[in-house]
Amino acid sequence: MGTSTSSRGPNSSSPLVPPWADIDGAGPGPEPQPDRFRGFRTSLGRFVSSGNGNYLRKALRGYARTATGGSAVGPRRFGAMAQSGAGLYGVLDQLRNDPESAPVNLRALAGRPTREAINAIVDALVPENGDADRIRAALNEALSTCLDGEDDFDFNSITDDVLMDVMVTYVAQCVFEQVVQDSDKAFAKAKTDKQYQDAEQALLELVRVVTEKHMRPLLEGQLQSMTNKQMQAVQLAAIREVWREWEGYQP
Repeated sequence: MGTSTSSRGPNSSSPLVPPWADIDGAGPGPEPQPDRFRGFRTSLGRFVSSGNGNYLRKALRGYARTATGGSAVGPRRFGAMAQSGAGLYGVLDQLRNDPESAPVNLRALAGRPTREAINAIVDALVPENGDADRIRAALNEALSTCLDGEDDFDFNSITDDVLMDVMVTYVAQCVFEQVVQDSDKAFAKAKTDKQYQDAEQALLELVRVVTEKHMRPLLEGQLQSMTNKQMQAVQLAAIREVWREWEGYQP
């Protein structure tokens, strides 16, 4: 997968909500707890080295409750990612419904190789902020997973089902990327490359399942009429429900 970052991620004194993610203007959140990542990283490392799913659930419980400040604060960390996700929805919805009003560089994508179109959409949406790398990775994964089946990019191929899958995949990938970024050296506990890959895949699958569970109902029947602002809110609402579920995991 090659997703895990070599960066050590934030430390315990880093703000719960960095400035570029503070899209609601509510500030950085409360003072972070000392050693707020310790329990999460320790449990995740034990999961990586053992494959025991109980450790993964314990890690995510600690991640939601302590490392990120709980469901009232943690999802706000994804503000900038939700903004880019809303932009993704807006671009794809525009291309399928009114391509002539799309920006010139995207309007010309019809009939181009799908990979070329994906690259152009990603380049148009990635912001210049501290989440740029994670947003780029999530956009690429979502678009590649859902649109790469055809050789040429066809606006008519962006059905409601495809758009739903793109948005759910994007949010799940954002959450996964952030958990990995915050994990510090936990994945270094793997004894073999396969153990590392298996642990990463298990984390990704859990994130995907729980994200889809909470996000899909918020989107069903709404994709034809949503505004970008509403899509931004839906993403954060889904992440909030993911955090609440993780907070409820039994230790």
